[in-house]
Amino acid sequence: MCKGVQCAGFAFVAVMLTSPVLASEALIEEIVVTATKRAQSVQDVPVAVSAVDQATIEAMRIDEFTDITRISPSLTVNRGDWATNSGFSLRGIGTNVFSINIEPSVAIVVDDVPLVRSSQAFSDLLDIERIEVLRGPQSTLFGKNASAGVVNVVTQAPGEDFDFRFRGGYTTDDQLDFGLTTGGPLSDAVGFRLSAFLKEREDGHIDNITTGEEVDGNESWGVRGKLVFYPSERVTATVFAELSESESTCCNATMRSVPANAAFLGFLPAPAVLAGLDPAPDNTKIGSDDLTADDSEAWNAGLRLSIDIGEHELLSVTAYNEWDYEVTRDVDGTAFDLLALFTGGAASGGLVQGGGFDLESLSQEFRLISPASETFEYVAGLYYSDVDYGRDFQRGPLFAANWVADTGTEVIALYGQGTLAVGENTSLILGARVQDEEISHGFDNALSGASLSGSDSETAATFKVGLQHRVNEDVMVFATASTGYKGQGYDISSSFNQQTSDNPVGNEDSLAFELGMKGTFLEGRLQLNPTLFFATYDDFQAQQARLVDNNVELGITNVGELETYGLEIDFQAALTENLRLVGGIAYINAEIKEFPGADCWTGQTSGCVELLDSAGMGTGRQAQDLGGEDLNNSPDLKFTVSAEYLLPFENLPFDGFFNLSYQWQDDVNFSLLGDPGSEQEAYGIANLSLGIVESANERYTVTLFVNNLFDEDYVTSIANFGGLWGNAPTYIQTFPRDAERYAGIQLGIRF
Repeated sequence: MCKGVQCAGFAFVAVMLTSPVLASEALIEEIVVTATKRAQSVQDVPVAVSAVDQATIEAMRIDEFTDITRISPSLTVNRGDWATNSGFSLRGIGTNVFSINIEPSVAIVVDDVPLVRSSQAFSDLLDIERIEVLRGPQSTLFGKNASAGVVNVVTQAPGEDFDFRFRGGYTTDDQLDFGLTTGGPLSDAVGFRLSAFLKEREDGHIDNITTGEEVDGNESWGVRGKLVFYPSERVTATVFAELSESESTCCNATMRSVPANAAFLGFLPAPAVLAGLDPAPDNTKIGSDDLTADDSEAWNAGLRLSIDIGEHELLSVTAYNEWDYEVTRDVDGTAFDLLALFTGGAASGGLVQGGGFDLESLSQEFRLISPASETFEYVAGLYYSDVDYGRDFQRGPLFAANWVADTGTEVIALYGQGTLAVGENTSLILGARVQDEEISHGFDNALSGASLSGSDSETAATFKVGLQHRVNEDVMVFATASTGYKGQGYDISSSFNQQTSDNPVGNEDSLAFELGMKGTFLEGRLQLNPTLFFATYDDFQAQQARLVDNNVELGITNVGELETYGLEIDFQAALTENLRLVGGIAYINAEIKEFPGADCWTGQTSGCVELLDSAGMGTGRQAQDLGGEDLNNSPDLKFTVSAEYLLPFENLPFDGFFNLSYQWQDDVNFSLLGDPGSEQEAYGIANLSLGIVESANERYTVTLFVNNLFDEDYVTSIANFGGLWGNAPTYIQTFPRDAERYAGIQLGIRF
């Protein structure tokens, strides 16, 4: 429920949105998407998809990948303290793990190129044509890491006329950002597009009382280029390349709660270790003596060929990606001199861990697209990828670890999907994908001397079947059944051994049913797209903490079965010629149906039993049964809404504009193990922007904005840190930048 000024603000918006008379000039512009790997209007696609165009992206100030959650209420972000264990969830389903051989459940695709890890995409969104969020299993067309859905991003292509745009901005929390895009024809046969950005926020929003510094800041830059050649009327060739870098002092976890009986390492009293800190849900201070930081560099290049063969199109997409990521973390999160304590003052320091990740991937896709037809149309393709992913990890001086691992994944797949008319207004949808995957690994532990290697392979198939019926020109209904698949992988961690080398984490399978409608009403002024869904996930790949040789390690396991069902509604309304409403509502019930033998959360006293071995003897490991519990980080109810209003000034050379967006989500528990201390209460975030734009050709724009208008506190993670505190339930939390209100100004120039 809203309170005080929030209610007043939304009462104002409600009056704005309901008082104007619907004008005949008010129409919603068509958005063309490639959700079925062919260009179609979003209202004609039998897929649950949220899509926004460039105008809405700019109006809602969607600047980074994590902002995409404002588009689709079914989409949530899982942001860990490392980029490598961050990612997205759709309908409650997402895989975010440390292992370099386990891929995410929500695929990120940029200009037809699938990224291996979600963290490759955590950068600036500049010069974007549209964003599509495809919900539910999309494995038939998009492959094995799309078992929960796809985020599909399409960047701008060269236009027919020369275009130049500049943006520059400053915020009250001292961020400077600049963006530049330009493009157009170089000749009748060549066009280009170039974009670049620079962001700098040296001081972050977390205070380190030990050093006096503000951390969780970030500096990043990137450049993207496209060259498009038209050697003949039937051939289009696009060469593309992108390079980006970022450095940050992110992400520092603050102490949320420390029980009175907690002792660091089991014997150091909390007051001595946490001097000057006051653990609390709103605590944004740390006391750390070691640096927490990361450094990321990514680049990719490729070639896209489109060849007209009669009425068919043959598409070839070749891409090469590299991503390097270096990270270091102050594990103990304190300024207490642990090393001096254990060495009698001979050395100083705390518990630190980190290392590097390096990824290389090569992908090739051939796609044959039939012409649009009212009787039969199809898309068929061949996909190949080869991924090499390496990692080194060090931790010390206590609980030492030092190892190097490399993994390989090679996939070849054949897919196809077609739509066949079986009646005047009814079509049958049939699709299938067959793929073969080989995984391999090498692992060298410098401390134990262990050297392990191995490989495995698997062949899998997925399918999609459905019916699509057009009730009339403006209403289409569809019903589909589809399967999803995410391949097996190695659980690469400090506790990797012969057992985990010989037995990869099993593959994950899903089955989903959808019943949806795409409707356009009120003479094109209202779009209403509801979807009912039900899905099951067998052997879901999940990560959980466990104690191994007195060290807290993160391991991956197959959860028995998950179930998710609910209702989603996407809507757009052109209330007047100048006032538009965009939003969505999602009710999602995501539940663990079977998970026997799950770890107990640290400090758990009830519901835990000792596991027995095959001989009926106790193993010493405590476990619980999570069957019937809610899935972690999955709000039952979430909605997003954005009001965009253009105010013409007849006697001035510019017009005014206004945007108010709001997203609200129900309470969640971040812990897969059902730890009650990891619960985040329901919260809502409002963002406001207003300004002026040159009325004739939009040659200049001045925007004032406020993010988190009502200064609402929230966190993106809560974790039980009790393994370092004598097994007393002790909690840390991660605050994102947007958990504090900040304002800014942005200038845009275009000619």
